[in-house]
Amino acid sequence: MTTPNRAWSTIDVSVDGPVAHLRFDRPEQHNCVTAEMVDEMHAALTGLADSPSVAVVVLTGNGRAFCPGADLSGSGGGGPATMPALEVYQSARLLHEMPQVTVAAVNGGCAGAGFAWASACDLRVASSRARFSTAFLDVGLASELGLSWTLLRSVGGAWARDISFFPRKLTADDARAIGFVTRVFPDESFAAAVDGLVAELGARRLGALRDLKANFLAAERMELREYIELESVRHQAAFREPGTPGTS
Repeated sequence: MTTPNRAWSTIDVSVDGPVAHLRFDRPEQHNCVTAEMVDEMHAALTGLADSPSVAVVVLTGNGRAFCPGADLSGSGGGGPATMPALEVYQSARLLHEMPQVTVAAVNGGCAGAGFAWASACDLRVASSRARFSTAFLDVGLASELGLSWTLLRSVGGAWARDISFFPRKLTADDARAIGFVTRVFPDESFAAAVDGLVAELGARRLGALRDLKANFLAAERMELREYIELESVRHQAAFREPGTPGTS
């Protein structure tokens, strides 16, 4: 497992019991993305996915921003010579498929790659001051980090296309109205509200939480008959596990 005390350069990782926090950590640059950040995100998520005790992974930003996309200032090493290896773009797949429940706690500006990472999470909640944009067409790009795939599933085809073909700044309430985020909290109580949500998730029986995530992943690719068979096997097996209601 990736240990939280590794010396990361662009992110910060901490684990407290069943909850891990992965924070974008370039606050002076508003947490803009560099090639190194893409590398570190993939490495950190790979390690966390392998942890048998972590139930929830919270993705957020240090400082006043979440992650507003690529560092285009020239100081972030974002030119073609420093493009990340293609495999590390799979960090978005890890957020979507890792056994832990992933929560994007959007505390500020969220655009481009940051928007794509948030879209890959199971749950998205926002501070009232958060702002969102797909942003890619604004800089002459299409999309990355699985965004077109995940956005279709989070907001549906019509809204996914609308906010991608016509990128603009969305408020937290706008994002909730189209279903991209499910909850918006006042900025002054945002951290406490997120802590409460993830503590509730972390207190659930770990096996049940992981099975529920696995059920959603299976439902994306299976026909109903095949899915119900799989779900039923998991459901009955859970009753034979120690600590499950109905077991002795």
